[in-house]
Amino acid sequence: MKNNESYIAPDVNLPEITFRVVILAIVLSLILAVSNSYLALKIGILTSASIPAAIVSMGILRFFKSSNILENNLVQTAASAGEAVAGGIVYTIPALIIIHYWTSFSYWQNFFIALIGGILGVMFSIPLRRILMRNKKLSFPEGRAIAELLKISDHQKMGVKDIYLGGLFGAVLEFLQTGVKLLASSWEVWIKPKSLVMGFGLGFSPALIGAGYLIGTELSMSIFIGAVISWFVLIPVFSHLYPELVIANTQAATLAHDIWGNKIRYVGIGAMLTAGLLTLGHLLKPLLQSLKATQSIVSNIHFNEVRLRTEKDIPFLFGSIITLISIFALYLLYQDLFSLNELNLSSSWANTVLHSVFLYTIIVGFILAAIAAYLSGMVGVSASPGSSIIIAGLLMVAFILFMILRLNGFTELTADQIKACEAIVIVCTAVIAGMAAISNDNIQDLKVGHILGSTPWKQQIMLMLGVVCASSIIAPVMQLLFNVYGIAGVMPRPGMDPSLSLPAPPAAVMATLSEAVFHHAIPWNMIMLGGSIALIFLLLNRVLNKTRIKLSVLGVAIGIYLPLSSSMSLFIGGLIAWLVYNKKRNVYQGMVLACGLIAGSAIMDVLLAIPFSLLHNPNAMNLAPEFWQPISIIFSLMAMFVLYRWFKRLVT
Repeated sequence: MKNNESYIAPDVNLPEITFRVVILAIVLSLILAVSNSYLALKIGILTSASIPAAIVSMGILRFFKSSNILENNLVQTAASAGEAVAGGIVYTIPALIIIHYWTSFSYWQNFFIALIGGILGVMFSIPLRRILMRNKKLSFPEGRAIAELLKISDHQKMGVKDIYLGGLFGAVLEFLQTGVKLLASSWEVWIKPKSLVMGFGLGFSPALIGAGYLIGTELSMSIFIGAVISWFVLIPVFSHLYPELVIANTQAATLAHDIWGNKIRYVGIGAMLTAGLLTLGHLLKPLLQSLKATQSIVSNIHFNEVRLRTEKDIPFLFGSIITLISIFALYLLYQDLFSLNELNLSSSWANTVLHSVFLYTIIVGFILAAIAAYLSGMVGVSASPGSSIIIAGLLMVAFILFMILRLNGFTELTADQIKACEAIVIVCTAVIAGMAAISNDNIQDLKVGHILGSTPWKQQIMLMLGVVCASSIIAPVMQLLFNVYGIAGVMPRPGMDPSLSLPAPPAAVMATLSEAVFHHAIPWNMIMLGGSIALIFLLLNRVLNKTRIKLSVLGVAIGIYLPLSSSMSLFIGGLIAWLVYNKKRNVYQGMVLACGLIAGSAIMDVLLAIPFSLLHNPNAMNLAPEFWQPISIIFSLMAMFVLYRWFKRLVT
């Protein structure tokens, strides 16, 4: 890289890892890990953590006269690891709850799964950095956007008041909706004329409205279309086709949610699986072209040349020690987690399973982490088909385990064997997901550093700090939310309302696929219906390509799977984005407010989960009288209008 290509020249040495940077990075990585864990369980979509982290960092570090742009970059680098670790763990580990292998989230087991996967993801991305940074065919959209934002902030002030006010507003709304119930979090009306169940609804979650704003009009509109298919088309159709589901004395709303839980959830899973594989297939050709171009880049790199400050990675010896310790810890973790005795294999074959899965995790984990990094460079973190990569990893390890059992003469597996196999597959996939998620995110952060002139080894140290912080908080957050709401219809105790459970869409897909490999208790007719819907929208998209209208097939699939209130909240956020972006001027400030809403609302929900969990009652703080519901809906609608006016003022 030429000296004049970086914003800060390689021969200029500015302070980077300072005490204030470390403290700020720890705080922000914990906050973003909590908020993204909540979103991952609630809607299965993560919002970019780098831009809000950069803006908060800029606002705080401005109080120090000696602060510089490289310090800001290190803060956002570490903080974004919170989002990546949440994606790797919360997308996979809840599947162990869904298959009833775990009844709770063990802190230390989850901590080490997240930590080992994350650290290996950082280590595996180091040899890729110099190669990918030189590949001109990779656009690095988020990396370039964050670098430009930091450059702008280096010359002019960017107010962070709105991220704090947005966080406060989101927290207050969440407290009034989920805590004291004086504001409605959703509104649904269902009727039951004869054998049909029909209805309509809205959602008012501030976190999901903020997420809907960030994901934009195209994806939020696609999710809305999926919700229409699920709740306004399939529920009436299924209530007519399956009259046994329509119980005479049951309320229409209860019937609608029962049909959704027993039938339509699997339609959504089939659509998500098909959409993910289609996305990966669509990117396969450009991925291979990029890999081919990279071969020539590798041949032109002289790894023994004198390196500039901006080309120095973690020293090889230090990196090797960290990698070997992580690999050894992974082996011990697998020994502790895998129920090999329940497989009823001889000791030699049990060791074969352990060693095969262990080696598979290291080798295939590195390959998939490299693919995730390439795809991230091509299309960005948000558009990268990370779930498809994880699904591919899950299916491969499940096939290996299945073949080992077949070689031992097991054609029919017992219930204990099936559950043990599913758990091995999910844990292995979780570690690989951690590697891929961190690599996917890390490569964008390294590109920011490449543009600005950061020191790579310092970025890598801060990434590992972010991984440690995020790993320490995710398990308690998942446990608290599981205690209060349940996950994907699995409830921690009897008497809870399954309609309130957190859907955890990616984890539900992982659980369904692992079950599908080892036994045939999956409603394949619903899965195939979902796949057919995804294919129809793929064909529809090709027709719409000639127009300005674009749809996300994966977004439609997510809309089919999500509860109605979640889909409608995302749609409202996307609708606000569409309304205010007609005359956009200050895009970043709108994003700042949306990020504040998400963080404040998610943190409040997690804090409320503490008393709810202790009291075993999500209505423990309810202050609303029986007649209050219509009034609470009106107040929530007023709050939505206030949000719209706020976004409009900021952006235009």
